[in-house]
Amino acid sequence: MISRHVIGIALATGLAAIAAPAAQAQSGWSVCRDVECLDQGWNDAQRRWWYTTTQGSRLLPLSWMRALEQPGDGDGAIRAFLDRAYMDELGYIANPDPVHNPEGLPLGWVVDQDKTLDADLMCDTFPETCDALTMREPWVGLTCSACHTNEITHQGRRLRVEGAPTLADFQRMEEDLLQALKDTVADRDRFDRFARAVLGSDQTIDGRDSLELQLNEQIVWQQALADKNAAPKVRYGHARLDAQGHILNKVALTIRHPNQITNVLADAPASYPHIWNTSQQDQLQWNGIAPRMFKIRFLGENTELGALVRNTSEVIGVFAHLETDKSKVLRGYPSSARVRELISLERQLESLQSPRWPEEMLGAIDWDLAARGREVFTRKIDGESCADCHSHMAPTDTSSNMKISMTPLAELGTDVFTTCNTFLHRSKSGNFGGQLVDTKFTRIDRDEDYTRLMLVNATVGTIRGKLFEVLAAILGEDDRPSGIRTETGLVTEYLPGVSDTKKKADAEECLTQEHPLLAYKARSLNGIWATAPYLHNGSVPTLYDLLLPARMRNVATALDAELPEDAATRPEVFGVGSREFDPVKVGFVSDLDQNPFTFRARGEDGEPIPGNFNSGHDYGTAGLSEEDRRALVEYLKTL
Repeated sequence: MISRHVIGIALATGLAAIAAPAAQAQSGWSVCRDVECLDQGWNDAQRRWWYTTTQGSRLLPLSWMRALEQPGDGDGAIRAFLDRAYMDELGYIANPDPVHNPEGLPLGWVVDQDKTLDADLMCDTFPETCDALTMREPWVGLTCSACHTNEITHQGRRLRVEGAPTLADFQRMEEDLLQALKDTVADRDRFDRFARAVLGSDQTIDGRDSLELQLNEQIVWQQALADKNAAPKVRYGHARLDAQGHILNKVALTIRHPNQITNVLADAPASYPHIWNTSQQDQLQWNGIAPRMFKIRFLGENTELGALVRNTSEVIGVFAHLETDKSKVLRGYPSSARVRELISLERQLESLQSPRWPEEMLGAIDWDLAARGREVFTRKIDGESCADCHSHMAPTDTSSNMKISMTPLAELGTDVFTTCNTFLHRSKSGNFGGQLVDTKFTRIDRDEDYTRLMLVNATVGTIRGKLFEVLAAILGEDDRPSGIRTETGLVTEYLPGVSDTKKKADAEECLTQEHPLLAYKARSLNGIWATAPYLHNGSVPTLYDLLLPARMRNVATALDAELPEDAATRPEVFGVGSREFDPVKVGFVSDLDQNPFTFRARGEDGEPIPGNFNSGHDYGTAGLSEEDRRALVEYLKTL
């Protein structure tokens, strides 16, 4: 997983999975009735199952979510938090499926309730967390599709793209939810409406007092998460999230250490990755922190253990309930994670094809120009070409191994902090202290250590805690090559123009040492047209803009040549959040007046913002002619 070490735990019986529907008879309503769907290898039943299957994420009880009102007083009108227009504003897609989504939740927001044998066993084993584990009432949480489904609009038409990065503003959603809970407690009229909706005819003085106590407990927990995830200098906005920072901070908070430290902020937002072909890659996530391990065959189907570990760590970060302070990894940690469902979701994902450019909606491809673009793509510049790092795959290929290239930070030149923060993040060890991390008997320091090691422990413990789903998982050795090409003697400044001395020091530490985590990956570009904004941190709005040079850079050297003032460069300010597609530049329309959020690579004072650098991935782009750029964009449409 995140560590290079191997964690060996015996795999025992009990592996079971819920089969995703392949071609079940439908009830009349179709996903593709109100929106156009691409042929990506899934039928209607598979889409609906993907949208509504829980992973064990628990954000709020369903009764609370139904009753919760939007934060603030506004104009005095009472507006539900789940109001469709409000969810649209936050960037979450509607899912008007009357059968599988009767609550009218946004796509990927699902109901979770534990009624399994595991729940009863956990209640016997961990009676102090029984209510949290079995959830005597259903809860609402998020599943994979909330973050990995998108819609494109063009000239009044809507197109659904499965597996594409969402345009949602996750950060604002969390902030607004916390504020709505606080407003519910502070405003007695609002609390009265909330209590009547939640408790119904069962209202009593004691019941209302208990409900208010539970609200305050939830506020305390969510405030702790908000404080831990605080990133005062960087707004994520639409289409970005510091997911790795959130996951590591969640693990740190589950330790419940009274003197927890914060040495790294969650201030490195990244674009949500597109997830077609994930099962074919050796490393996943932008910095390759999740290695593929091996598949085992059980009950007639394959299960990839690396995917199980990766998905379990993801649901830990996205609202899963987890208790790490009451047990040890070998005994297993009680949690709400749904391992069976995680296995099944991954199995269905294996059949998802990359999206092909819809000529009938976005315009015909100029195939002669695209052929010229392919020549540019394969052209050697200083002995290397785009094709050397980005292998070609057919859109329908869902089985071949995908070539993955890991490029060290110093060579790639993009913003360092998605991977640097993960590498440097540390926590007090608490209950993790002294526990094993791998089969080489590496142990977590008893006082303080890297949080990524504790995440490995928490993930394996979560899987092991599901006694009748998977008792253990084995993490594979991380053998990724690394190498630093920057001649450090030439460096005159790290993060030139940045005044934050800690950020500069962190960047220097990450750019001057070798470690498998300190790299970003390159993968096949099939379907890349549907994944804007670009670079790992979403700092470039369109493919055309990506082929322009950037004025920003991670290091200043004595050999730097400044770009002319009139040179065409990547935009440092642009709008994000609109679904309207630009088929010429290939990305979403980025005019400020057409978007709800403004991305800025620099602050209003002109200082570069660490985490928002739009630098790097500049392999000869400054030397491309305008004709070559246009041809290369046209070729990328064909992938």
